[in-house]
Amino acid sequence: MRRYAGLPPKAVFAKPEISVEGAATLDDVSFLPFLLKMPFNIFLSVRAAVWNTIRAATWAGGNEAFKPCIATMNFTNEESAQLAKGAKKLGASPFAAFTHASQKAMVEVVGTPFDTICNQASLQTRFYPVEGQGKDRDFVGDWLVGIITKVPGDLTLAGAQANYKTVIDDLNAGGPLTKNAVMAKAYGVVGSGAAGFEIMPTYNDSAHLMDRTLFMNNYGVRDIPTPTPFHTWNWNAPLWLGVNTISVNGKTTTLIGSCMWSLPIVEAIRDSIEATLRGIMKEA
Repeated sequence: MRRYAGLPPKAVFAKPEISVEGAATLDDVSFLPFLLKMPFNIFLSVRAAVWNTIRAATWAGGNEAFKPCIATMNFTNEESAQLAKGAKKLGASPFAAFTHASQKAMVEVVGTPFDTICNQASLQTRFYPVEGQGKDRDFVGDWLVGIITKVPGDLTLAGAQANYKTVIDDLNAGGPLTKNAVMAKAYGVVGSGAAGFEIMPTYNDSAHLMDRTLFMNNYGVRDIPTPTPFHTWNWNAPLWLGVNTISVNGKTTTLIGSCMWSLPIVEAIRDSIEATLRGIMKEA
C-alpha cells in the first residue's frame, strides 16, 4: 500500500529473538500431559473433518458440495465509528461485538452454535519485542498462534467481552492458553505459517476447525499512509465458520465464510451478524 501511495519502502524485517523472560515462560510446560491428550484430539479432529465434509455434500442431505462460500460485510467510516462507540458504551470491545453477533447468527440461522473460538493472536510485541518499536506492528515474522477458548451457546455481549479479556490477560501473562497454543503449533506436522498449522488433525489443542469452531481473526486498527487508493481489505478462512475483520483508516472491512454451509446460508449468517452490529451502532 505504501508503494501504491508513492512512498518509499519501510523496514519490516527486524528479525528479533525471543526475550529471555518470554522463553522461560513458554518453556515452563510439561510435555507428558501434552503428549497424552494427542490421541484424543486427533480422533476428534479427524472425526469432525470426515463427518462435516460428507454432510456438506448435497447427496448426503447437506447444503452443498464441500467448498468455500464467502460473503462481505464492509462498513463506512461513519458506521465503523458508531460501532466502536456503541460497543464502548455497552462495555465491550469490537472483538466481543463480532464474536457475540457470530454466535447469535449461528443459533438463529443454522441452529447450531459454536463451542470454541480459535482466536488468532500475535506473540511479537509480548515475546519478540524490538527496541524502540513503540506501536509499530508491521514487522514480518512467524509469531502467530491460535488461542483456544470455550464459550457457551448463548454467548452474550458481556460473556463475549469476558472471553476477550481472558484471551488478552492470558497472552500478556504467557498463561496456559498461550502455552497450549505454542506447543500445538511447535509440535504439529505443520509448525509455521498463518493458519494452516491449525487445520491439521495433529493440531493438539481443543479447537477442531471443521466442527463447531469459530475461526476469529480481528487485526485491530491499522493505518495506511494517505493519499492512497485504499477501499477495502479482505481475506477469510472459510472453515466451519470464519470471521476475519480489520479496521483500516477508520473503515471496518469483514469477510464471513464457511466450507460447511451454502452461499445463501452464509449470506443469511452475514445478514444476522450485520443486524446485531447495527443494533450496537444505535447505542452510539
